[in-house]
Amino acid sequence: MLIIDTQPVVYYSQLDEDHFFAWAQEIPCIKSIDCGYLHIQESEVDEQAMRDLLAILERYRLSAKPLAALCTPENESWFKDKDKFWYQDVFGNF
Repeated sequence: MLIIDTQPVVYYSQLDEDHFFAWAQEIPCIKSIDCGYLHIQESEVDEQAMRDLLAILERYRLSAKPLAALCTPENESWFKDKDKFWYQDVFGNF
């Protein structure tokens, strides 16, 4: 289980916070949200789920570095594309 800390998130309103958690709960690979931590089932991260994770982390300015652990031979061709907006956030300094 990959765990991502959401504590650094700054919410600008109650509705903003509500939307974050509603969005997170819609991503199928996120199995639970507990005390501000997203619990991600790695075996359920397909391309769409990865793109959703990248989007929510980018939108709420959370570090995407933990997602590097989800790089596999199956997704490496697009996930490690140096031209993608997330590349530096996920793989920079590795």
